[in-house]
Amino acid sequence: MQFRRRRRRANPPPSTGGDPVDAPYEDPEGLTITKRYDGYPEGVYVRSFEMPLSGGQKIVGCYAVLDFVENPDLQFLPRFSAGKKPTKYFSDHLAEGADNPFLAVNGGFFVMTAPPRSYCLLVSDGVVNSRPDPYEWTGPSSSPYQFFPVRGAMGRMADGKFETAWVYCVADDAQRPYAFPSPLDNDERIPSFMSSAPTSKTPGAELWEPQQAIGAGPMLVRDSLNVAEDSYYREVLHYMGQGINGMGRRPRTALGTTRSQRRMVVVVCNGDKVQSSAGITLPELGDLFLRFGCVMAVNLDGGGSSAFVGREGTLLNGLPAERTMPTAVIFAEKK
Repeated sequence: MQFRRRRRRANPPPSTGGDPVDAPYEDPEGLTITKRYDGYPEGVYVRSFEMPLSGGQKIVGCYAVLDFVENPDLQFLPRFSAGKKPTKYFSDHLAEGADNPFLAVNGGFFVMTAPPRSYCLLVSDGVVNSRPDPYEWTGPSSSPYQFFPVRGAMGRMADGKFETAWVYCVADDAQRPYAFPSPLDNDERIPSFMSSAPTSKTPGAELWEPQQAIGAGPMLVRDSLNVAEDSYYREVLHYMGQGINGMGRRPRTALGTTRSQRRMVVVVCNGDKVQSSAGITLPELGDLFLRFGCVMAVNLDGGGSSAFVGREGTLLNGLPAERTMPTAVIFAEKK
């Protein structure tokens, strides 16, 4: 496939309407860049990296930085299906021929049934393809308890800017997604859970209408602050130790956006000894996005789901086997 290479600007374009702009991209400090990948579209920077830990351990992974100002033809395309491997999402999109895909990563959480069932938000071209449902959880008393988690999501709005939000699809407005200023009143540390679902009338609720969006959680960075640990428990992702092990070292995938809201950072960190990587905790992942200058960031699925597919349609992060999953995110350039 052919990507258009434009003459690089020495500086970012002037802001319009007083919107903030980002400084020209530079690799963040504190990471050892092990490979710089060539052949990507203008405004896309793809790297493999290592980050040292104490005791001789290290975190190994891949990242991509995509500047939607430097290249307005870049596309953020969450995709929903009955179930595909990440490389299949990539090859199918390439076969469609509408644009040139150059990157794919896994999407949000799902249940590994046949076919797999998504339980995270996904919006594609303004249509809600997947909604998170209320969940039943069996606590220490062994009695089912229903809870209503309000979880982090990343979306691209009609004006082209990226937003993060704590989101719930409300029953009193046709299950449409609403954004909230916090994860509301759930907190596994107490533990305490909301007795009923949020509605469109809940204080702070605002209809959220992204053109494209992917949800999972927790929120990692909010307004330039690392909120990963607090959000992990308040978004009900610990499950009394049976959830995503947010304080432990695991493979993880996440998305962040910088102050312009038009530059995205995509990170996949390995774990489980893949490429000798120790894995990363959620608070460490939040700190990593702050190194990139991100003001907002959201965690996606992790563990054996974490996949980073490069422009040739192959895995770059050394994952030994791919999972079949109902959601993924494609990044492409318009032809």
